[in-house]
Amino acid sequence: MTDEAPRILDLSSLTFEQFVEFFFARVPVPDDRQYDYFMQDLSGQKFDEAEPSAPSVIVDHMTRLFTEFGRIAPRYSLAQLDQGVWGILGANLRLHELLWDCSIPQELRIQCIRSMYSVFADFVAASEVGEKENGFYMWWDLILHTFWVDQTYERKLPSDNYELLAEDARNLLDAMFETLVKVLQVDDERAKSSALHGLGHLQHPGVRAVVQAYIDAQPPGLAPDTLKWLEGCRDGKIM
Repeated sequence: MTDEAPRILDLSSLTFEQFVEFFFARVPVPDDRQYDYFMQDLSGQKFDEAEPSAPSVIVDHMTRLFTEFGRIAPRYSLAQLDQGVWGILGANLRLHELLWDCSIPQELRIQCIRSMYSVFADFVAASEVGEKENGFYMWWDLILHTFWVDQTYERKLPSDNYELLAEDARNLLDAMFETLVKVLQVDDERAKSSALHGLGHLQHPGVRAVVQAYIDAQPPGLAPDTLKWLEGCRDGKIM
């Protein structure tokens, strides 16, 4: 008797519409069930592993999803959207790690990073999404944690050292910096908060000047806790 072959979840085999439904057309479940939730399809079939046969297809799907988020999001509840974001960016599938995959053309990966601006400009700024502790606020934290873990441990670099990054990684970090600066300019406090949080984790040489300029532009009398948090974003010392 032979062992049963592992059941492989291949998200790149899905059409774009199927990809969107896979993550968002689900009944919301408690946080403690979400880790394994996306290792099954909408019919309940469970998978043992996730491995894309065509990683660039997933990057293309993410780019289109983020670009069209303002159009797609109204189909689903906020709970479904938040849960789906955690499914895409969270600790199980970590689809954003494909952005560090040098086998995928860099132009496609940078385009995907830049498309994330639309999520905040076209959806968050026009929605009822809460400001803190949701997938949109944690968006850049999730992405940047794995970016720097990859650079620090797999490539044996000192932690958060921009100058020692390979050219591909520097280009990706530059694209994230440029995108976060654009999000910071969106006329919505939740989008700005997400951008500042992301800048606080970015470890890019341009962050200090951008966040200091934001602090300087605030009206007098900032609450001490707010100022302390902004200074943490400026200095790259936030949780």
